[in-house]
Amino acid sequence: MTPSKIASALAPACIALVACSSQPVASSAAAAAPARDCFSARDVNGFSSVSDTVVDVKVGSNRYYRMTTDGSCPNGNFQPRITLRTLTGGSWICQGLDAEIVVPDAAGAERCQVRAIQPITKADWMADSHPRKK
Repeated sequence: MTPSKIASALAPACIALVACSSQPVASSAAAAAPARDCFSARDVNGFSSVSDTVVDVKVGSNRYYRMTTDGSCPNGNFQPRITLRTLTGGSWICQGLDAEIVVPDAAGAERCQVRAIQPITKADWMADSHPRKK
């Protein structure tokens, strides 16, 4: 067989291999990675102090999150209001370090860095009876 006939015979196989190799391959790590659970700070419409390091927030009508601060906040009761400020340049909060809780105070605002955020159930939200919870 001449070299040109060999090349002609192999061409369809090479094209098939190139087509296969150009398909994206999902890695097991990417397939196993959980989807990020993010929310917009603008959608927070309720909050409740659990302790001087934990505050629960209500997002929209049926999403709830527990935020743990990086250390104690002296005004840990977070009353009568708080502001949730993002630190990423946008309005989305996906993980700790994306936000801080700002508690107004007569001496100035107290800023509490959020260390961790986790989704909670409505039952968790309602477990600690609090007047601001709806």
